[in-house]
Amino acid sequence: MPPITLVFVGTGLAAWLNGLYFLGIGADKQEGAADPLKSVGWMSLVAGLVDLASAWYILTLGDGAILLAGLITFYGIFFTLLGITEIAGLDLRQVGNVAVPVAIVPLFYWDFFSGGWMFRSILVVWFVAFLAIAATTYGRLQAKPLGAILVGVAIYTFWLPVVILALGNTIP
Repeated sequence: MPPITLVFVGTGLAAWLNGLYFLGIGADKQEGAADPLKSVGWMSLVAGLVDLASAWYILTLGDGAILLAGLITFYGIFFTLLGITEIAGLDLRQVGNVAVPVAIVPLFYWDFFSGGWMFRSILVVWFVAFLAIAATTYGRLQAKPLGAILVGVAIYTFWLPVVILALGNTIP
């Protein structure tokens, strides 16, 4: 299960940095300094590429779990797009447009995660988070609530599962 751990850690860091940025922590552009959003974008891009590499690993070198690789690919493509958009200073509304299917389609994985409540609750949290991303990119939700959501997402949906696994337990 190492690729899943990489997905959790990398994507969690990207969600964390984006959350802090939207909360306004480290978001001030200093005169003559680089735009902090570009640094956040690089982390998002790296997380997306790690997700895509992990999905490839699962399909080709791992156990070939096509559904799991498909789900990871959904997030990998999203974070890759987000990173490129942030680095290049492009229109974030297109990221919001992609966030809508990324919010909805994973809910169809509900039965894939039967037998445990945590992954199912994560699907619900992601649904809310990705709809919040879309709402923020279109000015329907302020940046600070999205930032708080993303920080919570990083902790609960990405890092808590890694901590549970690191302690030698199975994810409930």
